[in-house]
Parts: sequence; structure tokens; C-alpha cells
Amino acid sequence: MLGGRTPFIGVPWFWSDQYDLTLQIAGLPSFGTVTVRRDLGDDAFLLFHLAADGRLVAASGVGLGNAVGRDIKLAEMLIAKRAHPRPEDLSSASTRLKSLLAA
Repeated sequence: MLGGRTPFIGVPWFWSDQYDLTLQIAGLPSFGTVTVRRDLGDDAFLLFHLAADGRLVAASGVGLGNAVGRDIKLAEMLIAKRAHPRPEDLSSASTRLKSLLAA
């Protein structure tokens, strides 16, 4: 926009509070062809959206207060890294998303 040649590289991010619930989205879910759900308990969950090649392209979450905020931030970092996490790791609440960053 100002004549620079370096493209902007960032992960789109959105949040909205709806009464007691918070909705957060990182990435572009419409680019996903496979959706994997992770239940967080206490009426909170995440949806991970994977492209056909297995790359994580988006994550969305709904929960009370800030129940999904930390995980959406970690998912945003995985998206920026162009990670290809295994669906079974994404769906398992016992797998720490932070550990997937190191892989």
C-alpha cells in the first residue's frame, strides 16, 4: 500500500462476545475440507479446519469467558507455521497444542 515490496503475512483473527459465551476464530475456515472437534469440557469446544493436504488452515472455538483463548492463540501459531498436525492429536484433549508447535 505504501510502495513496499514485502507482502503482509499474518493469520486473520476474530472474536466476539455473545452474552456469557466467547467465539474466537483464527485463520480462514472456508479453506478447510476436514473439520476435527476437540471438547474442552464446561461447554467449550474447538473446531480445527484442515486443508486437503492436512495443513491446519483455521481453528474456531466457543466457550464461557476466555475458555478457548489460549488454545486459539496456539492454533494461530500452528497456522502461521503451516503445520500439518495429525487429526487424532487435534481431537484429543490430552495432547497439548504447545507440544505440536515443537514438532
